[in-house]
Order: sequence, then structure tokens, then C-alpha cells
Amino acid sequence: MTDATAPPGVADTITVEFPAREGYRSVGRLVLGGLASRFELPVDRVDDLLLAVESLLLRGIAGESVVLEIEARPDELRVRVGPIDGPGLSDPAVARVVTRLVDAASEVDGGTIAELVSTARHRRDG
Repeated sequence: MTDATAPPGVADTITVEFPAREGYRSVGRLVLGGLASRFELPVDRVDDLLLAVESLLLRGIAGESVVLEIEARPDELRVRVGPIDGPGLSDPAVARVVTRLVDAASEVDGGTIAELVSTARHRRDG
């Protein structure tokens, strides 16, 4: 995923900001799905990652826009989404769903941003 001429460990990062209204969620799905497929995640892992992000978006966004940042490293895809309105991952119901869909999930920036990680473990296992 990273440029072959880039130093080892360097990540490609894409940040997109779009209106928080429901009709614009497809923008986030398109960007995340495209980058995840370029990262060569299997379809089921891409679906899980999209479902995890959608679960967070359904909890509500604080403000008028969503910021979606996707960082592709050689060994993982790291997704940050927010600002989340309300408890986000600290809500046991949300955490129960999201943590089963990704390899790691945490809150950053005082809990307003959810960070999800999907590893490239499939490449070594396959």
C-alpha cells in the first residue's frame, strides 16, 4: 500500500470531511472501501470495517461534519472517525459490536474520535 520509494514504516493517509447528514455517509463508505480494497483487505474484512464505522456514525456526530482519516501502513489500516456525539466506544453496546468487527478499537482526543485498526494479518495467514 505504501509507496515503494517511501522510507519503511511510512503510511499513506487520506482525510476526508463531509456533511454529517445521512445522505453523505456514502462518501465515507466510498473512500474507506476504496482504500481498504487497495490495501488488499478481503471483502469480509472491508465489510466489517465499514459496518464498524457505520455503527459509530449512527450514534451521532457532534457538529455539522464528519472527519474520516484513513492511514494505511504496511501492516495495518487505521481509521479515525469523529467527532462522535455521546459515549461512543465507552458505551458497552457500541463497544460490543465494534470490537468484534476490527482488530482494535479505542477512543482518542478525549473520546470524541474513535480509532479502529484492521491489521494485515490475512497476508501472513493466507
